[in-house]
Amino acid sequence: MKLKLLLLFGLLSLQGLTQKLYSDTAYKNVKSFVKIEDAIVNPDSVIKLILRKQKLTTIPREICSFKNLEYLDLSKNKLDSIPLEITQLKKLKVLLLARNQIKVVPPEIYLLTDLKILNMSSNDITILPKGIQALSQLEELDIWNTSVGDLPNDIEKIKSLRVVDMRGILLNYERQEELFELLPDVKLYMSPPCNCSF
Repeated sequence: MKLKLLLLFGLLSLQGLTQKLYSDTAYKNVKSFVKIEDAIVNPDSVIKLILRKQKLTTIPREICSFKNLEYLDLSKNKLDSIPLEITQLKKLKVLLLARNQIKVVPPEIYLLTDLKILNMSSNDITILPKGIQALSQLEELDIWNTSVGDLPNDIEKIKSLRVVDMRGILLNYERQEELFELLPDVKLYMSPPCNCSF
């Protein structure tokens, strides 16, 4: 079994070099708004909003007026929290929060039940709150390079889940093996196991 796991690590590492962890091809031809000022002119037409690398410390309140928003990219900002107002975006399918300074994931984020892609990589989060199974449409979860100690076992109830990136998270061999057994149909990207107690 150890040999199988080591071979799987090698294969996943090679795949990780050539394959994107999430695909935004569904939104490739959708108009992208990159400024709130432009988007607010006709809020009902905003489906894709990209506010990455804008040094944001808070999420602009105007975002909540975009009722048809499906794709929100807030990566590479200076956000330290996820405001509860974001849960008003009931049609949101893609939420990219990578490379911020977010410390806590509010359980209310699970109210975004249409989410298919959730990327919280390279943040300061340490735990995923209980209730993740409410994200019943989730296909890809990226918590790479965070301090999340483990996945909640309820994640197995998300039958649509296809990819979880946990690279950079310290887990011992036994826990990694448990996760592979818990999620047999999911591509799990993990760093090599540690000699640790978790």
